Amino acid sequence: PTPPSPPPAPPQALLEYIRKRMAATAKAAAGFRARKGKGDSRGPAGMMDCAGYGPCELPAGSTTQYSWFERDQCDAVTAEAVLSRLCGRIASDEPLYLTARERFEQRRRAAGASLPQRVELLRAEGAALEERAMRQQAERPSDLAAAAGARLKRAYRMSSGGGVPWVVDEHASWYKPHERARYSCVNCSGDVVPEKDLVGCWPLWPQFGPDELEFRCVRRWTSDPGEQAPHKYMQGRAPLPCWRTCWTPLKSPGAERCTAACPSAESAEPAVEWRARWDAELHSFKERDGTARDVERATGFIRRLPNSDFFWSVY
Repeated sequence: PTPPSPPPAPPQALLEYIRKRMAATAKAAAGFRARKGKGDSRGPAGMMDCAGYGPCELPAGSTTQYSWFERDQCDAVTAEAVLSRLCGRIASDEPLYLTARERFEQRRRAAGASLPQRVELLRAEGAALEERAMRQQAERPSDLAAAAGARLKRAYRMSSGGGVPWVVDEHASWYKPHERARYSCVNCSGDVVPEKDLVGCWPLWPQFGPDELEFRCVRRWTSDPGEQAPHKYMQGRAPLPCWRTCWTPLKSPGAERCTAACPSAESAEPAVEWRARWDAELHSFKERDGTARDVERATGFIRRLPNSDFFWSVY
């Protein structure tokens, strides 16, 4: 019998991308250990979350995800090995993606010329957005700050996480406002932890850049969105935190434009009642909608968290 053909080699562009990410991660890990950083790690200062990449392959039965960064071990790992490990862990994701993609292609072919044209337009707009973001990344931070009328700060404090302040130095090397639309956003934390970034107005991730420098954005909350106090909502009458976002034109005088005002403390629906109403409406929707039932069956293999406090917990 004819031996099976070897699998196609990964695209060089993909391998190069992985190598760049590996190099950036190694640099960050080495710096974290050298300065004895203390982030989410529950280990000693300087120990990072392993997260299963590079040499951080957790042994069977291990309960920790934290490990010391070792340069020699990291340098011995290849991009091909990382790609192979990643591909071996998508037994559920890949079939779902391929099925969804095939159904999309079937609908696209059946829709005639209009849908393919709209898809190509969307792709072109995405490419143009990325190009603008790359151009802006090459500009000097001082020029972008001047265009927005903003002044980057050495430190500002955001109270979040139940009174734990998040101190941001906008001049730090890791802080990249050109990637995060932070010039137009007042005191946006730039953190990757959602409960600390909720106070900002713009999405965190760089693919939502560039900063269009059209409006200055401010978000105001009725209560701290990062406060870790689940029982205040589960057992009390406290409403969920509500925000109102306002935009003011940067380049020409204009009125402030805002989202709907938050309800007053006296009229706001208690969080526990809102959750009960949401659960009832979700159950009714699943009962009458065929697509919802299909999604429920397709995701039935996902093990549900036994923690009933999960919805109310920031973390």
